[in-house]
Order: sequence, then structure tokens, then C-alpha cells
Amino acid sequence: MSTSITNNSASAKKDPEAGSDSTGRQYTSIAEMWNAQGVSADTPRSHIQQVWYDKAADWYEENCPATVDGVLGGFASISEIDLKGSCEFLHELQKQQQPTLDWTLGAGCECGAGIGRVTKGLLLQLGVTQVDLVESSSRLLCESPEYIGEEGAAKCKFYCSGLQDWTPPSGRYYSIIWIQWVLIYLTDDDVICFLKRCADALLPNGKGVIVVKENTTADGETFVVDNDDASVCRSLSYWLKLIEKAGLKVVYQKMQTDFPKDIFPVPMLALTKQ
Repeated sequence: MSTSITNNSASAKKDPEAGSDSTGRQYTSIAEMWNAQGVSADTPRSHIQQVWYDKAADWYEENCPATVDGVLGGFASISEIDLKGSCEFLHELQKQQQPTLDWTLGAGCECGAGIGRVTKGLLLQLGVTQVDLVESSSRLLCESPEYIGEEGAAKCKFYCSGLQDWTPPSGRYYSIIWIQWVLIYLTDDDVICFLKRCADALLPNGKGVIVVKENTTADGETFVVDNDDASVCRSLSYWLKLIEKAGLKVVYQKMQTDFPKDIFPVPMLALTKQ
């Protein structure tokens, strides 16, 4: 799925859990923010789907063309910069931290795939022999084989599902699961549960890795909610707490430093089981 990536956050907050939303409303805690969205621990799943996930899906069906510019929210100009940074990150990860990684040993997965931008520009270039694309919009997913190209698409499988509902196929093990600009659309509980399912699908013995590449807040806020597309930009510490709750650890991290200044800070986090 595409994503809002521009930084329009307000000034710094003193409360360690404080945040805001795109209407300017201020929140004193994470719990207060989620309650305002109609999401809490005892909220029925059907209601969360209606007030949160359906809202995001409806917004992107109306506002996201099936193009690179569409899935990057009007920022097609950063695509090559982004892919280059991701490739460099993976090479550094292999060299410095995880020499056991071999992308050809297992499948790859692009989560929130859109039209397959990362599959075409990164995963297949690494030599991954099979890539699973997971995308909630059937409209975008249907365009991905043509965008990827016949030769590349022949190595791909396509899953139309929101990440909150998707479980890796039984018996499928991944050398790399790439998650970029999509976890911002999941509730905290669904981020944790999804990452746990991904961890269980990694190749064993350090031969598989999850990479999370997501927006983080600036100016000291813990979160910024976009009320239009139902997304939550979280602080790095917020992300790390969710990752820890999922039973994962960060083995390597790096900031993408060459994006335009009006874009949220974007770290890359390589994760394995604790």
C-alpha cells in the first residue's frame, strides 16, 4: 500500500507519550490516541476493521494511482534513492552483522507491495528466486505483474490481503521479509502479531531476516496520526517497543539520510528472533 511520507508534525512535546493528529488535536498518551480512533483491547475485531482498516482502504482506492508516483504519495522522485539506500543497507548487513545470510536460500516477501516496486527494484535484483507480494488492494496488485515484467513476475506469487489478516503459507521459509511504509496502517496489537508470524516464517539459524523501513516522528512526538488515511507515524522508541514485544531484536540499523528534508526520518531496522 502507498503511504503519506511528508513531515507536517507540530513542535516538541514534553510528555514522553504525547502526540498529535493531522487536525491539530493533542494527545497525552498512546492509549488516549487509540481510544479516540475507536480501538482498544476489548474492541470487537469487526469494529476495528470498520473504523480503522476500511477507512485506510477507502482513502487509497480514491487517492492512489497504480504507478510509482501513486504508491509513493507523489514522491516518485525518491524511488531510486530509496532503493539504492535499501540495497546498500543489505550489503552492509551481510558484511558486518549477518554473514550467514544468503538471499538465494529462501523466498523473499514484500509486505504492502503496491505494484511491486521493491520486488522489482530490490528483491529480484538480490537474486531471490521466489518473491511473495502481499497487498490489500486488488487494484494495485493486479497491475504488479505488468510493472515487474514477465520474467520477474514468473518468480512471484501474489496475495491480496491486509497484513493484519495475512499469515505466511505453511512450509514457506524466507531469507528476507521486506516491510516498508505499511506498518503505519496497523494497530499496535496487529503490528506485534504480524511480526511474530513473520518471525516464525524465517529461515532458521540466522539465515533469514526481517527488514522494517518505516517513517518515524520528528520534534519529540511519540506519534502523529493521519486522520485522512488512518495511519500512525511512530517514534523510533515506539517502534522498538513493539518490535521487542514481538520477540524480535534489532541486529543492524541505519537511517536513510538522503531523502528530502520535508519527509519524515526513515530508519532501516534488520530484525531476527531474540
